[in-house]
Amino acid sequence: MNGTALGGQDPVTAWVEYTSPDGRAYFYNRDTKVTTWEKPDELKTQQERDSVWKEYAKDGRPYWYNTQTKQSTWTRPDVPNQPIKPLEAPGSRMDLDRVPSRQPSMQRREPSRSRRSASRGPRSRPPVPATTLDSRSRHEYKTIEEAEQAFTSMLKRHNVRGDWSWEKMLRAVVNDPDYRALKTLPERKNAFQRYITAVRETELEQHREEQRKQRTEFFALLDTLPISEYTRFPKVKHLAHEHKAFCAIPSNKERVELFDAYVDELLEKLGGERRRVRAQCVRDATEYLGALSISAKWTDVKDKLLEKFGDQMMPILHLNPEKRMPMDILYFGVRDKDTVDPESGLSMLDLLDIYEHAITDAERLESDRRKHEKDKVYRQQRQARDAFRQLLNEHVKEFTPSTTWSEFYPQIKHHTAYTEMLGQSGSTPQEMFWDAIEELSDEMYNERKQLESAMRSHNFHMHVDTAFDKVCEFAQSHCKIDAKHMDYIYEQLVIKCKRREEEDDERKQRHKRRLLDTFKYALYDLCPELTPDSKWDTECARISRMAEYKALDENACREVFDQVIERTKERAERKRRDSGSKRERSPDAGAADKRSKHGVDKCEDRGSSDLEEGEMVG
Repeated sequence: MNGTALGGQDPVTAWVEYTSPDGRAYFYNRDTKVTTWEKPDELKTQQERDSVWKEYAKDGRPYWYNTQTKQSTWTRPDVPNQPIKPLEAPGSRMDLDRVPSRQPSMQRREPSRSRRSASRGPRSRPPVPATTLDSRSRHEYKTIEEAEQAFTSMLKRHNVRGDWSWEKMLRAVVNDPDYRALKTLPERKNAFQRYITAVRETELEQHREEQRKQRTEFFALLDTLPISEYTRFPKVKHLAHEHKAFCAIPSNKERVELFDAYVDELLEKLGGERRRVRAQCVRDATEYLGALSISAKWTDVKDKLLEKFGDQMMPILHLNPEKRMPMDILYFGVRDKDTVDPESGLSMLDLLDIYEHAITDAERLESDRRKHEKDKVYRQQRQARDAFRQLLNEHVKEFTPSTTWSEFYPQIKHHTAYTEMLGQSGSTPQEMFWDAIEELSDEMYNERKQLESAMRSHNFHMHVDTAFDKVCEFAQSHCKIDAKHMDYIYEQLVIKCKRREEEDDERKQRHKRRLLDTFKYALYDLCPELTPDSKWDTECARISRMAEYKALDENACREVFDQVIERTKERAERKRRDSGSKRERSPDAGAADKRSKHGVDKCEDRGSSDLEEGEMVG
């Protein structure tokens, strides 16, 4: 509320009148910045300044106090200068005596329009002065709950609704004594907010209850109308526009929403009934088909189902012409409770679905049967393999890695474990035998490697003539080898030693052959060359100085020397024969013979060299 300056004689004054949030008037001085509940002298009229009566308020109710006689009264005094007998307030005399002598007035005096325009109040609202009203002048409650209950009862008496604001409520109840049942403004606002929340919830619940009632009556009205799931709202509006339940709905939008909800419920109900009928028909048809053969055809099954369940088909699909109904009557005719449902019953797709499920079940049963038979055969074959494997384990003591199937077969050819294995799929008896031999060979090979490693670690040298007992004693003290395998392991060690000795001999022979070949080539390269008439005794002194000679013994060197002299003689004889044949030929032929001679000589040289290189000595 805007402040207004009032004065007795001076129209322009620093005092401005305001109203607090709880409806009480107070005064503000723009110059001194002072706020007070008591009306200043500048704003009083001449009569008010001369009067000995002061105006106060208790719980929103005004009373007057005489400053000379110390008396108070509830009625406004007519003669200000004449003392009036005081009137006791409701309750006790002590309540009025407790009111302080400087209590501000609660009565608002509206200034004239000329005075409101003569002065302007401050731009911002001044602070409300602290109250000086003694709590003993109010009705005191023992607890805050009782005070809040009195405040709430006061709001109910004034019919405060849920859409009221704080300001609107304040204008209606500010003069009620129970308004100040709560001492502080925050407590009053909190209580008012709780009251408003409760009232709004109550009003909302009442509104919902009213809507539920309208919905029930509107649905009951729709149940009496000849409508179906295909009916639209304009038809319902045409049929029920004068009905009380239809007119009770405040807006057409709400009617449409309720009608849509009704149709949804109707569709759900019809759908549930249709599903129930269809499920029962499907169960009957499925039981009727029973165990269907996997070779059954759809055309044969369809005729069979139509013959049995023709009366349970949809009305439009009935085989009986008397029960069959056209589509326009089913879907577009007027519907009531006794009308035939056009979608109730089985369709051709349902029959096809029943057939597919039946044939699928038949295929699954056939697949399970075959799988069961296959598992049975597999178990029998596995048991037969286990029995034959047990037979092999019984004879494994007799096996060695060198044992063959032809040696083992005569022992088991009449055994039951062997005969039951014949003809079945999977591993054959011979394959299982070789698997056992391979496992035994791997086991003995690992044991032999273990024994050889121990021999190398302890400097035990194995030879061909090493005694069997000595090897067994070493194996028992240094390795964990089965005694049954020692015969075979010892045999393998001996074979390995023999092979090693043969390899060493072969290596020595190859080395000796290389030395002899080197010595032979050195003889060919001697300067002067050896002739067919050269003798060992003559050439021995010269040959003995060769480095190749020193790596060999004298007998081997002499044998190589004799071979080289023999080759030299053959070569000289060949040349002599070739020269004699040339003289007998023509000159042209002589040239050709000369060319061929050079070629033959080269070939002979190359061939003799190759032959000599590959010769074996001694």
